[in-house]
Amino acid sequence: MIVELAPLPTPLPHRDEVNARIRLLMEQPAGEERAREYARLLALWEAAGRPELVTAA
Repeated sequence: MIVELAPLPTPLPHRDEVNARIRLLMEQPAGEERAREYARLLALWEAAGRPELVTAA
């Protein structure tokens, strides 16, 4: 019997890396492609979380 495993999740980049990508992106001309990439980067930024914050129990 062969069991299919789900693919491993892609590791999230650190928030500092995402911030750097956003800064570089903002140097590009405005347009639809830049807007899509900005939305994608914001989602990554949010998903990366803030490790310095601890949720209270």
